[in-house]
Amino acid sequence: MPGKMIGRNALAVCVLLCGSGCATTTVRSGRPPLDSPSGYDERWHSAFLWGAVRAGAPYDLAQICPNGWSQVTLARDPFTLLAGVLTLFIYSPARVTIVCAVPGGPRLPPVEGYAPNAPRMPAAPATGQQP
Repeated sequence: MPGKMIGRNALAVCVLLCGSGCATTTVRSGRPPLDSPSGYDERWHSAFLWGAVRAGAPYDLAQICPNGWSQVTLARDPFTLLAGVLTLFIYSPARVTIVCAVPGGPRLPPVEGYAPNAPRMPAAPATGQQP
């Protein structure tokens, strides 16, 4: 019986570790997206100590996306998770994707945001006018 209990506990720990390592973090600027520049779609991003300490210099978004950025996503996949597990998460890489903004687009997002699939509300009639 003790061997069966250890096996169940080990399986539970493995499931928890694998499930917790596939989180995705996305930051959006609110500007309309265009596409990822060459070399920045699921680029290998090195970090140490569970991702708390990054390796290398930070990404220069002004150089990568001269017209502004729209979205930055940091995610783990099975390969980056395996690299972390094999090193006991001392080395814990992830994948980073940078999406540039539409050139000539607004510098700030509209107050109502971007919702292309949302139904549009009719404009309210101006005051003092009969509908």
